[in-house]
Amino acid sequence: MDRSVLDKMRSDWNRRAAEDDYYYAAFTRRKQADGEFFQSASGVLAWLESELQRLDPATGRQRALEIGCGPARLMRPMSAHFAEIHGVDVSDEMVRIAQRNFAGVPHAFAQRTSGTDLAPFPDQYFDYVYSYAVFLHIPRREVVMAYLREAWRVLKTGGILTCHLNELPQHEQGGTTWDGARVSAAEVTALAGELDCQLPRHGGGAFTPQHEWAADP
Repeated sequence: MDRSVLDKMRSDWNRRAAEDDYYYAAFTRRKQADGEFFQSASGVLAWLESELQRLDPATGRQRALEIGCGPARLMRPMSAHFAEIHGVDVSDEMVRIAQRNFAGVPHAFAQRTSGTDLAPFPDQYFDYVYSYAVFLHIPRREVVMAYLREAWRVLKTGGILTCHLNELPQHEQGGTTWDGARVSAAEVTALAGELDCQLPRHGGGAFTPQHEWAADP
């Protein structure tokens, strides 16, 4: 991966976090107070929590990972469902704000990563991996695909990946760190086949919160 692409991702998201972290994380009103910001996650949380029904509550809710955790809008409330939850983000500033926002939650952890992998984590470590409105902003398709491969690597057998992709036709060779690259339904289906995983839900269109992979037991 071209190092300049990852450096650009980090630089742009650090700048956005410094300008108005909550606005760029939630895409709602500028300069929100904490309460309004966390309340804005209610609809997304309902979707993420509904997917937890597919996990065994006795054995499948030990560890979760959020890719692109931002200021912990989702990660903080999702921490109530797991014994341990981790978040990763390409932005140092977003990670700093996340750590502030889940202060007092001893089993929640956030760290900056390279922007293209999940290297800090071993194979088959997580029961649940999720990512909302993050891959939409990644400027290169190969970075999105690398994250999908990495998510599969760190999932336990029987674990679930739920993510949010942009499948509109690609109008340019590459995207920006706001208007990211597109990943087609055919590419996602082919990757699921290559990795030998189930693809029980697969929506189409600009925003597809039905992407869910389940590891075969």
